[in-house]
Amino acid sequence: MGVEFKMPDKIDWAALIRAYPDDVLLHVDSPVSEVVRSARSRMAYLATPYSKEVLNDDGRWDRALSLDVEMRTARWARLFARDGLTVVSPILQACAIVHADTEGDIDPMDDHFWSAWCMPLMSVSASFIIPPMEGWDRSWGVWREACWALWHNIPVYLIRPGSEFGGGA
Repeated sequence: MGVEFKMPDKIDWAALIRAYPDDVLLHVDSPVSEVVRSARSRMAYLATPYSKEVLNDDGRWDRALSLDVEMRTARWARLFARDGLTVVSPILQACAIVHADTEGDIDPMDDHFWSAWCMPLMSVSASFIIPPMEGWDRSWGVWREACWALWHNIPVYLIRPGSEFGGGA
């Protein structure tokens, strides 16, 4: 029997950074160029916010907001692809599935369904990349994915805001 992973009760990036010092597993404020150089040889998991970003003022899922998150995530995937890094983005794939769901039998907000669906992608990824998209730091999904990766000794890179345009700036 192995030790069971227990998810922290709340999002606390400062505590996580203290728990993983010295950029050994948790790389804070990483320039895109460094992430590409470090992660290029294997597939990386692109962790981006979704659930809180796609709710309208009434607290309901909004297709237009979902399309906006999909586009912003795609811009990050494009940046990495252009620089030679293969990333898998569950948000891009899930958005395509949800937006094509004409039958309406897949709930875009079903956390249990989507968490289980993401697990095989997480399991085969050699690193996790978190871009500075709006909402990343308050996203329970991004938090959970980062904690899971660190628990499994998989490097996590928090991208430095603004580094997407100048590489190592």
